[in-house]
Amino acid sequence: MPSTATRVRAERARNRGVGVAAALLGLVLLLSGCSWLAPATAPAVSSTAADSRGGVPDGYPVTVDVVAPLVITALGTDPIPVTGTDGKIHVVYEIEILNAGPRAVTITSVDTLAGGADGAVVATIDQGQARSRAVLIADFGLSSFTDIPVGRTAVLLLDDVFATRSDVPPQLTHRITASLGAPPVPQLDSLAARFPDTVSQIGGVVQTSDQKPVVIGPPVAGPDWVATNGCCGLSSHRGVLMPLAGRLNAAERFAIDFLRVDVSSNPVVTFHGAGTQNSDYLAYDAPLLAVADGTVVSVVSDVPEGVPQQVPNDLTLEHLGGNYIILDIGGGNFAYYAHLIPGSASVRVGDTVVRGQTIGHLGDSGNSTEAHLHLHIGRAGVPLSSDNVPFVFDAFTFVGSLTGDIVSAGPDAGTRRDQLPLDGSVIDFPAGG
Repeated sequence: MPSTATRVRAERARNRGVGVAAALLGLVLLLSGCSWLAPATAPAVSSTAADSRGGVPDGYPVTVDVVAPLVITALGTDPIPVTGTDGKIHVVYEIEILNAGPRAVTITSVDTLAGGADGAVVATIDQGQARSRAVLIADFGLSSFTDIPVGRTAVLLLDDVFATRSDVPPQLTHRITASLGAPPVPQLDSLAARFPDTVSQIGGVVQTSDQKPVVIGPPVAGPDWVATNGCCGLSSHRGVLMPLAGRLNAAERFAIDFLRVDVSSNPVVTFHGAGTQNSDYLAYDAPLLAVADGTVVSVVSDVPEGVPQQVPNDLTLEHLGGNYIILDIGGGNFAYYAHLIPGSASVRVGDTVVRGQTIGHLGDSGNSTEAHLHLHIGRAGVPLSSDNVPFVFDAFTFVGSLTGDIVSAGPDAGTRRDQLPLDGSVIDFPAGG
């Protein structure tokens, strides 16, 4: 007899098949008997002024209809370029790809173009990279990402890297090449036969911002801090695409989890002793410092701490950050500190703080498996619903990079200014914060 899990999966599969057939019935009726489905080799027409194209996007002809199964759009606000600890400029953003056709879609390559559809290629990712940088919306981790099913949306997490700020184009466009697989239900076979086996589509126009990253001071003091789940690949922060406040939001795009490590050990460790108590962890009880002058707009301090190395599975949305503090640091920017020790907040809503002031102590509350500080900058005084923007620390010492459980020195270790620590960066903050 099939297991309960097997029966549930089978039932879900049946329900998906019925839903897909129903959703595409109108498209089947519309296209059946029509002969105007354009070939993939339809002649291109050079782009003219946008208002003369009648709404047809750049990169598509205005002399013939072209059915294109991918609906490609940018997600979120204009990306702000930021300098990482590699000394390069990172333009970090997401694009949504809706598969509106009758066949499953596999992305085989993505070209980022400077300007419009005829622009020079400034970045490329292949099929494997696309798969590793894609999140299937509403999948909730139930399966590994392989293709975009009919009627589903994937989000590509992109990071275009440039040598200097002047190299960053004011506009970026994307050319996505994909292969099309079999239709999910037999009712779509005749319609699917009218679609090509491969497509190359233009879309996802992004305007790069002329704003600068938020400059802040250290949130903690002293040596041996490692930036985990940081910019700019797929991580537990980058993959947080949440339906909040009426939109799909990359709520933790630039968030960093700061752990403290013993760099003298080999392999590197984050605790001494058995590691079964929160107090065993090197980051635990570290003072948290105001990263700028500001005003306290939110404090939560009554969430119990978890057990180290155990993932909480009963948290509500409100308790994901555990105990947290949000500071209004001016300029429309808000600093969010999460996972504090219960009762450790030393500020209240309405208090003003100065840079370097202790506001609480680092702990293991909320969605956390060990003591660490979650830090990000948003555009509103809420944890997850606002735009998540890049920030840089005005000064720190770059030690090296953590790969696996080994710290590799450098390259170019030493003082860094106005940089965002990239994922795995081991850094020392000033002793006095």
